[in-house]
Amino acid sequence: MNSKENPKKKECDKGILKKFKMRLDLIFDYNGLVNQGATCYLNSVLQVLFMTKDFREAVERFGHCGQDQKTADFHLKSLFKTLKTSETHTKDILSILGIGNVYEQRDAAEYFENILSMVSPCVSKIFKGHLRHTMRCSEGHVTNDETGPFWTLPLSMENPSNSNKTYSVREGFEEFFKSSTVGGMYCDQCNEKTDSTIACKMEHPPEILTLLLKRFEFDYRRMSYVKNDCCVDVPHTLRTKDCDYELYAVVDHVGSLRGGHYTAKIKSYQNHNWYVFDDSYVTQPNPQSISHMNNERSQSVYLLMYKKSHAPDELREEEMKKKEEELKCMEEEWKKIEEELRILNEEWKKMKEELKRIINVESRRRALKLERIYVEFKTCVDNNGRAVDDIPQQLMTTRETMKMIEEEEKRINGVGRV
Repeated sequence: MNSKENPKKKECDKGILKKFKMRLDLIFDYNGLVNQGATCYLNSVLQVLFMTKDFREAVERFGHCGQDQKTADFHLKSLFKTLKTSETHTKDILSILGIGNVYEQRDAAEYFENILSMVSPCVSKIFKGHLRHTMRCSEGHVTNDETGPFWTLPLSMENPSNSNKTYSVREGFEEFFKSSTVGGMYCDQCNEKTDSTIACKMEHPPEILTLLLKRFEFDYRRMSYVKNDCCVDVPHTLRTKDCDYELYAVVDHVGSLRGGHYTAKIKSYQNHNWYVFDDSYVTQPNPQSISHMNNERSQSVYLLMYKKSHAPDELREEEMKKKEEELKCMEEEWKKIEEELRILNEEWKKMKEELKRIINVESRRRALKLERIYVEFKTCVDNNGRAVDDIPQQLMTTRETMKMIEEEEKRINGVGRV
């Protein structure tokens, strides 16, 4: 008797397999993504999105609105549903992103932004922030004032601050918002060129703040892109003027520009444990590798995701805003449904009119035929001077047919008023 026929043996085999996987430190809490060739860059960011609570819930909530299989929302919802219970592939997502060559190494940050720009605004809004760039002349006149959206903040790693060549994310983040001075900028109010100060401010802090460490820079001496492998001091918390952020996800890159490998290290919002997602493999890192201090150092960190911290009152307010956004999205979807119903109603009216026309034509055709029969009967009577034997029966049939036509016309008119 084989294992399919013997339930006890089947359960035993499952138990042995589970113990074997546990010996390999594989985790059953979460599932991996199959590497289709060299698609680790995509797998790492998809796992981050899946493990981001608000994003996953938004995909599940609004994914039904886009039943069109050409939308990213549709395929993300399907992927997340499968990923909850088993390992899965990313073929549909690769197709929707237009990735044909799966053996070509690509940039995780680029496809992270591509996905966010392709999903509906209701889904991606937690990652979107706004930066305001202001330029003032030496006399204080505003010569330029622009506000634009961003998915990631790119931090330059050209000049590490300390002697050990360790780059500080905290200092790089602060440096990003420092004012700078440029010369020779024309001011309309001064009517001359002056030194101008450029300031950058985060106008709308996103719910999830993503920092991109610019490890890949163009080297003009070598005339090619090179990777900066310097050690990075990663803070677990970041404080801005308006809010505080806590680190919850990291995308790492090891190796060279063209022959590297991406993985993701993510803190679960369900049990608050950290997990390493390496394509098909999901493991828990060594406790010593996850520092519980405010900082840790890494030579492979590439993308950093920080979640905004909320006080209880802010959480309630944020929940209310979320509900308002959901209602707004539902209203927009309802408007689309109403428009579709209006179009369907117009089509139905056209179909009824066409059906009525066809029936009327057929009724007139029958009426003409019966009229011709009646004339022939009348002619026959006139010619013979008396009614032939079958004329009464023919006239009865004619009357019944005419009555049927009248009833049919009444029914048609009734349909037209629906």
